[in-house]
Amino acid sequence: MSTQDTRPDDTRFDPTKTYKAAVIGAGSGGLTVAIGLAGFGHDIALIEAGAIGGDCTNVGCIPSKALLHAAHAGVDDPFGHVRALRDDLNRREDDEMVEHDQIHLVRGRGKLTAPDGDVHVVEVTDTDGSVVLVRAEHVAVATGAVPVQFPIDGLDADRLLTNENLFDLREVPPTTVMVGGGPISLEMATAFRDLGGAVHIVELADRVMGNDDPLVSTTIQAALEARGVEFHIGTSIERFEGTTAHLANGTTIDDVDKVLLAIGRRPRLDGLGLHDAGVESTSHGIVADSWGKTSVDNVWAVGDVTGNTATTHGANSIARRTIRAIALPIPTVGGPRVQANAVYSRPEIASVGLSMDELAAYPTSGRKRYEVQLADIDRGYTDGVEHGVVMVDVERFTGKILRAAIVAPAAAEMIGMFTLMIDHGIGLRKVFGQVHPYPSYSQAIGKLADDFAGETYRSLPREWLGMARGKLTKRFA
Repeated sequence: MSTQDTRPDDTRFDPTKTYKAAVIGAGSGGLTVAIGLAGFGHDIALIEAGAIGGDCTNVGCIPSKALLHAAHAGVDDPFGHVRALRDDLNRREDDEMVEHDQIHLVRGRGKLTAPDGDVHVVEVTDTDGSVVLVRAEHVAVATGAVPVQFPIDGLDADRLLTNENLFDLREVPPTTVMVGGGPISLEMATAFRDLGGAVHIVELADRVMGNDDPLVSTTIQAALEARGVEFHIGTSIERFEGTTAHLANGTTIDDVDKVLLAIGRRPRLDGLGLHDAGVESTSHGIVADSWGKTSVDNVWAVGDVTGNTATTHGANSIARRTIRAIALPIPTVGGPRVQANAVYSRPEIASVGLSMDELAAYPTSGRKRYEVQLADIDRGYTDGVEHGVVMVDVERFTGKILRAAIVAPAAAEMIGMFTLMIDHGIGLRKVFGQVHPYPSYSQAIGKLADDFAGETYRSLPREWLGMARGKLTKRFA
């Protein structure tokens, strides 16, 4: 093992210096930590073995949304367009980190070490095998996640896609099977259908978007079926014979060109030296609280590597709290802000608030559901929306938002109002009478408030008792 003082392109890195923080991983969470702490005047070592920007810039959010746009807009050479946008953003982010006065980029794979009992030394190995040690007061691990893969009998490797090689395609495959009924499959099914490809979604569970509300599942499936996507629910691919997929339910899918595995992601933990450094982790990721604190003092973890979030905005949210905890000498108290989820299929899906399991545990006597079909509001009528819904579960009497979910053309924008309401304790009772532009999709939110007010104000004593009964049941459950 050799140690070198500098690396090409990283001449400002000082191996004798103790940095305020060493950040392992230059994806969304890692960049937020590095840039945020640098903004407080601290020198930061940013360690990255791959492309700056991580999954979001290179194989996730940016290329997937660019493909959705290019496909819908009819852009010539949509995959080339996506790669050009992605590569341009990567270059700009790389240049920014290389040129940053207080962020010193160290290219290589980082590993926590514990020489003389000090875990705040990161061993960085470059592709040529050379090693440099990075010393820091704090270490933040933000290495992200990788797609879950499994072998399919008879499927050639060159026909297998994940999000990591999907955007290297030159054109849409004539027929694609997408394994998994989650966000990646729904988004890419939308794009591939716009590009003229045939799409089949195979989902082992009894519905797509299994972690969301059943009404979300049925609505988005109906919308995509209307656009030609074929669903195979409650089954899996047993094997391939040539280009024919044989499913566990006895059916087949013929002439399959590509198979996209999109059944989930697992945290990127390999080679980090977590066990030797004493950092607690499980198969779900590094164990970290809502500030990014791990089991070892001054070692932090943010983003997908923790399993606490699977979104860029989720990683950024926790990273901002980590910055505060490191940079400001004030107690780390208070919970994180509520985080909405969004899927950019067409129509879009968005939700915020309690999980479905948490909602199910909330006493039914203390809550009510209201929903509005977009086809029943004037903007839905003018736009010919057949499959869209806004639904909300609220506390009785106050209208406190427990959970909201939307399937709509602008769901990712509309969910912001419910996010604000949850963050600031605003219930439907307080927004009753709010004026929304006409005609707009947001009128569905006004309709929810109208329905809540109409039912609640007609029987205030009954609704108050229902709320009180629900709170008592929840307290003593």
